Amino acid sequence: MNQQNTAPGADQKPQYARATATAQHLCIGKSTLWQWCGSGPGSRPGFPKPIKAGPKVSLFNITAIEAYLKAQAEQVAP
Repeated sequence: MNQQNTAPGADQKPQYARATATAQHLCIGKSTLWQWCGSGPGSRPGFPKPIKAGPKVSLFNITAIEAYLKAQAEQVAP
């Protein structure tokens, strides 16, 4: 069998959620979530940015965020 090298979770279908549900899923506050994906102090380089679904609706890709956090944890403790 021929296996391709893909990123973890790349074969999973993305799951999208609004900021409140995403923050609850990650056990953080909404302000922390917005800070992580921002560009100022406290931001996390490479953190997946939200997708604008409408003028007042932003969706976060939970699958991508979990893959990002897993990669960050592996860098700290291999």
